[in-house]
Amino acid sequence: MIEKPIEEFIGKIHNMDCIDLMKEMPEDSIDLVITSPPYNVGIKYDTWDDKKIWVDYEKFAKGWLSGVYRVLKKDGRIALNVPYEINVNERGGRKFIVAEYWRLMQEIGFNFRGIVDLVEVQAQRVKLTAWGSWLSPSAPYIYNPKECVLIACKKEWKKEKKGISYFTDSDEHKKEFKELVYGMWKYRAETKGKTQANFSESIPVKAIKILSFEDDIVFDPFTGSGTTGFAVELLGKRKFIGCEISKKYVDVAYYRIDMENRQQKMELKDEKDRRIIG
Repeated sequence: MIEKPIEEFIGKIHNMDCIDLMKEMPEDSIDLVITSPPYNVGIKYDTWDDKKIWVDYEKFAKGWLSGVYRVLKKDGRIALNVPYEINVNERGGRKFIVAEYWRLMQEIGFNFRGIVDLVEVQAQRVKLTAWGSWLSPSAPYIYNPKECVLIACKKEWKKEKKGISYFTDSDEHKKEFKELVYGMWKYRAETKGKTQANFSESIPVKAIKILSFEDDIVFDPFTGSGTTGFAVELLGKRKFIGCEISKKYVDVAYYRIDMENRQQKMELKDEKDRRIIG
């Protein structure tokens, strides 16, 4: 497959399989990947089978991670949002999925740079329907519903070229920087149901702030409702590439990002008007 210039991909959400898309993207072209892939837990997506047998899911995961590794720059990073554990029942049993993902990433060549524990500000009540041996230590079912962000780089962690940081020398930014390098990020769960599986916008916002410079290219191979693209528009001064296999979700994502663009333009206009009046 012939590679295309990276400029042809920027500012678009590509409605196709991300593995195929990455074959068209140039090698060593992406600064930061932020994503939350399907977890294979049986969510009813409109175009994706989320109930694969484990060996097929593992093959899929290694395929897209290999594509990410190829398109990342030498000093490119990935922030991967996954649960600590899942239960795929007869399709593979209980899995420590963050460890499974790291095993695949290590095989591909990624270098581990940290793990962030995600802490819900207002935790949603977990509805457990399985307790194992009820009121007995015989065989209790111990389950952790929490998620994390696995952070890795392709080759070098230190950026080859220093750009403009989000952070300034203000006390507010000093405090925020300290909070983000501490591996426990507070977030609010996304409950508005834009798609079948939603991803809190505070996660990519935090990742973009601490892992990228201005003008960096941010790529999300599983765009969903457009949360990463929305975060890029919210912060500004970065470039976004999205990929989403569902046409329905692509439309939702474009609408969401477009609304953020409009809101920013309105705020800029209001600010200019106030200056003129003043």
